[in-house]
Amino acid sequence: MSRPVKIMMTSLITLTLVGVVAIIALLYLDSSNVEAAEPSIDEKVENSFETEEITTDLSDGTFVKIRFRIITDEEDAMEYLQKGESFQLKNAIIKTLTVKETNDFRSGLENVEESLKLKLNQILEDGLVTDVVIVEKVLQP
Repeated sequence: MSRPVKIMMTSLITLTLVGVVAIIALLYLDSSNVEAAEPSIDEKVENSFETEEITTDLSDGTFVKIRFRIITDEEDAMEYLQKGESFQLKNAIIKTLTVKETNDFRSGLENVEESLKLKLNQILEDGLVTDVVIVEKVLQP
């Protein structure tokens, strides 16, 4: 074999080996991130808090009394929301709920929770709200 062919073959083999090692490394790192991304129930409880009961009107004239459990990805985010609970958190909850209707609270609770989660994540400077769970709800005509 001539010298250019040997160089080309060596380059192709080297690139193939580097590619295989890179793929294996990415797959390994992705699988370890998936395991680390799912917090345990203890971590969820540790990084969550329950709001006080809030009563607000809905767009169709009915009222709802409701309480949430807010779950964050880190303690700092939870503490930030709790500090602002007197005004920022209540404001976000009320703004999110007043545009909803009674049917949203009868068959679309997941949408209510997701809407509030998105609104709260806009407030946070650091960290994320990973879940919002309705723990108590009463509709009043």
